[in-house]
Amino acid sequence: MKTAPLEIGPLDDRTFENGIPYATFDTLRREDPVHWHEPDGVQAGYWSVTRHADVVAVTRDPETFSSQVGGTTMEDIADPENVKARRTLIDTDGDLHTQMRRIISPRFTPAAVHKDWTTFVEELVASTLDSALADGELDAVEQLCSVIPITVLGELLGLPHEDRTTLMKLGDEMIAGSDPDHAPRTASIGGPDARFAGYPFSSPAGKDLWEYADGLRERRRGNLGHDTFSLLMTGHIYGRDLTPRELDNYFSMLVVAGNETTRMALSHAIQALAENPGEFQRLREDPSLLPLATEEVLRWATPLHHFRRTATRDVELGGQQIRTGDKVIMWYISANRDPEVFEDPYRFDVGRTPNQHVAFGGGGKHFCLGNGLARLEIATTLRMLAERLTSIELTGPVVRTRSNLTNGIKSLPVRVRHV
Repeated sequence: MKTAPLEIGPLDDRTFENGIPYATFDTLRREDPVHWHEPDGVQAGYWSVTRHADVVAVTRDPETFSSQVGGTTMEDIADPENVKARRTLIDTDGDLHTQMRRIISPRFTPAAVHKDWTTFVEELVASTLDSALADGELDAVEQLCSVIPITVLGELLGLPHEDRTTLMKLGDEMIAGSDPDHAPRTASIGGPDARFAGYPFSSPAGKDLWEYADGLRERRRGNLGHDTFSLLMTGHIYGRDLTPRELDNYFSMLVVAGNETTRMALSHAIQALAENPGEFQRLREDPSLLPLATEEVLRWATPLHHFRRTATRDVELGGQQIRTGDKVIMWYISANRDPEVFEDPYRFDVGRTPNQHVAFGGGGKHFCLGNGLARLEIATTLRMLAERLTSIELTGPVVRTRSNLTNGIKSLPVRVRHV
């Protein structure tokens, strides 16, 4: 029988708008680490998994905790056909996941990332910093953190330069459906729009992204290259081409995974360096800390707050009996502050080691395919900031995205002092 010994408020979008409810997660990890949330009339009840060890256990057992049955978002999709229609790579299990992952995985091996992207990313970060830092004051999100990932994504997918900003905005709208700045078409209803239930995140932006991918596919016929979109057009699963819908879903996932999450990590990195000047000085004085600092940024930022799984059998987890069909939410943001794993977890430490964060998932088959490229972008930016600047200071309020899925920052005004 499900029990809820703690009274925990909603973990909805508005709860996260002004800051992450760390105190709530601390209480849950300590007193009720696998906590049942009763249905609220909007969505079905679900289990919140908050300890690091339990999040890793769920991630590494896809046979018991499925990505494919109900998808990976908290949203409840009533029609099973819509679940299937919206299925991306991350919403698959087993051999289907292996087949779909194999299509683009050659572009993301460590050797491929080093060979294909190191020089490009270094030149991109240098030119972006030249422009963004010139006046000494800037909005770091708009002028720096947004520019680098969308440019890399554009090159990765072979996207026309003039389309990249539009696609970034559609990605923002799709995954932050209740945010009035990012999603004016759905913010008034608080998120998913039932009229678009057959599209990603039940969002009109999901429909727009699919239509863009359809048009791009038609324009690229007979004009393929070595970019990842060309891999999708020529890739196979079970010996056949991807269907138009499968390609659309793959494309919409890459727009988010290749852009949004890295932007969030970079934004939190700059905020953390501004709020922890001693750590910025450590990094400046000891460049050998760069790999550790990169991992600490990922732990600290945790760009995605959670992902969902659905139980395929009755199972015990964290002292609770989870039933077949139950929705299970893995709170990465909580796991990355677990004091059982991270000493002094609320301290930003550029020399932290070990650092077994779950920013890319807890391992297993669903480990983030693009982790190497994201690390390269973060590490290169950190290195060049440390080489060029003596300090970073906040000059105004940090404006967060209204979302319990993504740890987004919309505005980050800073002043920098050059070497």
